[in-house]
Amino acid sequence: MVFGKHIPSQDRNRDEFILVSISVLIENPTTTIREDIFYRRLSTFLLLARYLGGIPSLLDRFFTYSYPLTMANKSLKNGNIERGWGQMLPEFLIGDVRVDNHAMNGRSSQSFIDEGRWDVVLSKLKSGDYVFIQFGHNDEKSAEELHTIPGSTFDENLRRFVRETRAKGAYPVLFNSIVRRNFPPEGTIGHKGSYETEGSTLVDTHGEYLESPRRVAKEMDVPFVDLNKLTYDLVVSMGVEKSKSLFMWVPTGIYDFCPKGKIDNTHLNISGGKVVAGIAMEAVAKVVPELAAYMRSHDSEVYVADYKDDKQCAISYTFDDGLEEHYTLVFPEMEKVGFKGTFWIWGKGIENVTEQQDKPRMTWTQMKEMFDKGHEISSHGWSHADLRHLSLEEVKAEVGRNDSIIQAEIGERPLTFCYPFNSYNEDVRRIVSENRIGTRIKQYAIGGEKSKSTVESLDKWVKELMISNDWGVTMIHGISTGYDAFTSPDILWEHFRRVKNQEYDIWVGTFREVAAYVKERRNVQLDIVKKESQWAVIPRLLLDKELFNEPLTMVLNKKGKGKVKVYQNGKRLLVKKTG
Repeated sequence: MVFGKHIPSQDRNRDEFILVSISVLIENPTTTIREDIFYRRLSTFLLLARYLGGIPSLLDRFFTYSYPLTMANKSLKNGNIERGWGQMLPEFLIGDVRVDNHAMNGRSSQSFIDEGRWDVVLSKLKSGDYVFIQFGHNDEKSAEELHTIPGSTFDENLRRFVRETRAKGAYPVLFNSIVRRNFPPEGTIGHKGSYETEGSTLVDTHGEYLESPRRVAKEMDVPFVDLNKLTYDLVVSMGVEKSKSLFMWVPTGIYDFCPKGKIDNTHLNISGGKVVAGIAMEAVAKVVPELAAYMRSHDSEVYVADYKDDKQCAISYTFDDGLEEHYTLVFPEMEKVGFKGTFWIWGKGIENVTEQQDKPRMTWTQMKEMFDKGHEISSHGWSHADLRHLSLEEVKAEVGRNDSIIQAEIGERPLTFCYPFNSYNEDVRRIVSENRIGTRIKQYAIGGEKSKSTVESLDKWVKELMISNDWGVTMIHGISTGYDAFTSPDILWEHFRRVKNQEYDIWVGTFREVAAYVKERRNVQLDIVKKESQWAVIPRLLLDKELFNEPLTMVLNKKGKGKVKVYQNGKRLLVKKTG
């Protein structure tokens, strides 16, 4: 069977033109210096090239994943640093590729079926989807509800996944388990998970469970990735000590999610999840060549930073409903610290006093003043209606009317959107997202009533963002009065000051700015040509150049003392040294 024939050839809509070429000149490249002293990280601030055209719409739903344990989505609560490699896959994909991860810790191929989880996957599958299937870690366990037998029940479960995936017109890809970091002392019998004193040889723990996916793949002509061998080679190459950095070796007293620390040689941390995801996708590109065009290549020496100025995390402060005190209280305080916020407006609540429910709203004049100072004034729908309960034509009218009045009063059409009541479905999201940079689908409520925010709780939230390199989006309503108002506004002002004091690590940007940056970063591909003293970096990005023009930060990891000069179309750019 030929997989991925539904994917258009690489010449589809390829009317892209290179707009920007980055040339990097490294002076004195042969100078020999101690790496530990002169390792330099250089951030170059530039606008990456735009291409005309876009990713075909068929890519809206491209991948569906089903796997347990080391691929699962892990909780981010309390700064948890555990990550499944499936969780990190979006970082390695370009275009509007959707990752639907159904992995769950502690499940085997049998319990995944018995709990109805496989039925859920099947119900969502559409023709042309790819299903990545990896089991084994928990199939090895002796518990009756988990245990399967290689060559028998384990193989049969894998066959079922393949058959039923194909019956839906989707394409299966089989993986075997990643390696456990198991370095037992010489003479140790059995696997103990961790040892007081480790040996020097990495010893397999999976046995025949590694062969079942390989066997079924060959039998049923399914693409197969030997992820065990790839991760085995990775751990061996890193050695006993350095390989700990991939797994959940958690020191005592550092992280709130695990204050006592832990040693876990099975589950991956943030770094490990990224590394394994990258290795996995490189292998997928080889066994399913049709997917190679949608995978981002990575270079450890030249890459786009996760956030502007190569900062550790990002925060967007967003305020719902256009309350008057957003202008009288929030606006002056944000100006003091140099932050720009996003204010979600529903026009009917501004225009009609009876709609305000005794909560005074900002005027258009006030909002225009804020906009002119760099704050974002964006859409919350015309009447704050639950869009799920409207016809599709009514959704279009509700959204379009609010866009029109904001454009008329502020001077710019809103390019982002906040769903009233945080409620949407796929049809609503599709309509609202058209010709926009992004919509708010993830938020962190801060305030009083329900949120019960304190300076300490907000410190904890920021710490978690920094640990996980995440983008935090607040949802704020009342400040001194009204829905979920703070017990004291000083809590928010003190929070602003504390974040300001960490400005070298935290990027505070409007929702529009960060959403644009993140989407551009996820969709850019850097074509890199390296010569001894000069590198040429040509960025490719399949996004609408009219919408996406947020400058990205390129990072150069340069070992050595040589000076670095960066040019864009013959013009020398600023190079900022960090770290």
